Amino acid sequence: MKVVVTGGAGFIGSHVIDALCSKGAKVICIDSLDPDIYHAPPTYLRSDVDYCFVDLRHWQPDARFEDVEAIVHLAALGGVSRASREPANILGANVLGTARLVAAARHWPKLRKIVHASSFSVYGSNYTYRVPSTGKLINGDRRAEDLLRGLFEVMDPHTGEVAEILPITEEAAPNPLETYGASKYMQELCYRGFDRSSVTLLRFSSVYGTRLRLDDGEATIIARLAGWIKAGEPPKIFEDGQQARDWVYIGDLVDAILALVMGVEAPAVINICSGTQTTLVDACEILQKVLNVRCAPDIVGGFRPGDMRHCVGDPIHFSRLLGRDPLSFSDGAILAFGS
Repeated sequence: MKVVVTGGAGFIGSHVIDALCSKGAKVICIDSLDPDIYHAPPTYLRSDVDYCFVDLRHWQPDARFEDVEAIVHLAALGGVSRASREPANILGANVLGTARLVAAARHWPKLRKIVHASSFSVYGSNYTYRVPSTGKLINGDRRAEDLLRGLFEVMDPHTGEVAEILPITEEAAPNPLETYGASKYMQELCYRGFDRSSVTLLRFSSVYGTRLRLDDGEATIIARLAGWIKAGEPPKIFEDGQQARDWVYIGDLVDAILALVMGVEAPAVINICSGTQTTLVDACEILQKVLNVRCAPDIVGGFRPGDMRHCVGDPIHFSRLLGRDPLSFSDGAILAFGS
């Protein structure tokens, strides 16, 4: 089997390539080696992989690609803050790059599967909360005046009762709040009308694992927490530290991608998440134990406009694809950050 992996020099892509090679696949990797991230090619690149170091916006397919059977499309420029600074660059790389890949794929006669990496960011604020006493459903909006008073939970606007988040499902309508999320949703739209092969869109929650860069200026919150604690620097956490997040272990994600490439039937859209809520304070405690560093977080209070209070997904389709439950952060952190 011949597989194209875009973004294959990155954290996630390199693990996917390792797994594909272990199954005997021939892999072509397309990666721009974005200079804002890489100062040199990573040391984990493989000698048995055909690497094409080119931006998809400028890539020209040649005869090597004519017998490709599957594509794992991971390439994207990331970072919410970077996207706000460089909207044309992020939209160009993510959307135009995807469109060019899709256009080329229409002409590959052996192609039977595309696995595309999307993001929870496409959901934006479309999370639903339930008021416990009444069962009333409300959105995740929070009032600035409440946040200024240190009231950070999502509350019933009429009674002030704290509401509980419901895990978001694949049926939630995309409603991205910022440029990066918009670019990921536009990537999904690039497959409308594509009929050369089946396409599965994987909407990733935040992924962690070995090779995750802890020093990246655009790092996810879990990478930042791990980096701070590993360096003995108390993590600075906004609000009260009780914000819940849903992180997914790289090994679970790779197993799902491998299953799809190998032909396992699955829905067209799948949430890639653990379904387990972990607060930022609890994450810090877990990381301290795993890294054997005592470095309590600094709860600085305050808030950042636009931040979601909680984020958790429904992993039912992911679990069915894996044939098991995804790892919780307390279990996965040992594999990702333990010595």
